[in-house]
Amino acid sequence: MADSYSVVRERLHRKSHDYFVFAHGRWDRAKRSMFYGATDALLDSSAAAASYGNIVSSDNGAKLLACYGFLQALYVQQDAVKVLSGAVGLSWHPNNDKRLKEIRDARNRLTGHPALGGEHDRPPRRVSSAIIPFHDITQHGFRGHVYYEGGFEDIEVEVAAFQRDNEELLSQQMQLVEKRVDEQEHQFRTEQAARPFSSCFGTNFEYLLERLRCDLCDDGRLYQAQAHAQMIRETIKKLEKELTGRGFEPEPRSWKIVFTGLDLLEAIMLRGSSSMSVQHEFDLIFDGLEKNIASLRASIAAIDAKLHAPIP
Repeated sequence: MADSYSVVRERLHRKSHDYFVFAHGRWDRAKRSMFYGATDALLDSSAAAASYGNIVSSDNGAKLLACYGFLQALYVQQDAVKVLSGAVGLSWHPNNDKRLKEIRDARNRLTGHPALGGEHDRPPRRVSSAIIPFHDITQHGFRGHVYYEGGFEDIEVEVAAFQRDNEELLSQQMQLVEKRVDEQEHQFRTEQAARPFSSCFGTNFEYLLERLRCDLCDDGRLYQAQAHAQMIRETIKKLEKELTGRGFEPEPRSWKIVFTGLDLLEAIMLRGSSSMSVQHEFDLIFDGLEKNIASLRASIAAIDAKLHAPIP
């Protein structure tokens, strides 16, 4: 059994927030906005269409508005899937499917005065006008009369069937969109996983960090710690450059805290004071720096792990 419209829509929305290929700076901004907007429209239009029976009242104007709104909601669903398809490079139009085209044409005919639905058909369909008689509107659907020059036709709209058919057929196309998104994400992860970001730390980073903590009274260790502070800084800068160069966005606060911690430690080492209070200040700052570097390394390891993870 094929996945439902709502299930596929939820997966697409979640993946658009979770997949690397959707990140800022990596995907075309306009396409990204269109994709997000379309997933929102799919949710809103489905809820709107489903509420048809709840808003049909004794007021004739409200009845008519419910009919117009229902048909428009289905039309929005179709257009949203068309936008999703285009955003990932798929050429698709609702008119490619007979039933979706029928639903689309019903909306054009019954809400347009005059209407030109089907003007691109060969031969083109005629200009029409339409009415939806108040007495033909019920909680379950409505009947519209479409008038052409020299003739007319009735269009029966069974609300539940129209929405079901629309969403089932759109779900099929949405799954093709999802497949394309999954393929793009898989390709990206495969390419990026070949160069793990954790490798930027090298094999001796733990030693550099360990030897950064020093006794300020020991000149030999002090000079070594100063050299290590600079090497740690260069390692973090290299990592930051690697991330941004490959389209990843490091969390700014993490980098600033690490660099600020190194600045403070270097300033203390240049003071030339080795008093107990200064040593305590140094040790306290080092502990905070060590904690934030561990957090930064954990986040980098998480990125590498995700790049190696299978597509859900």
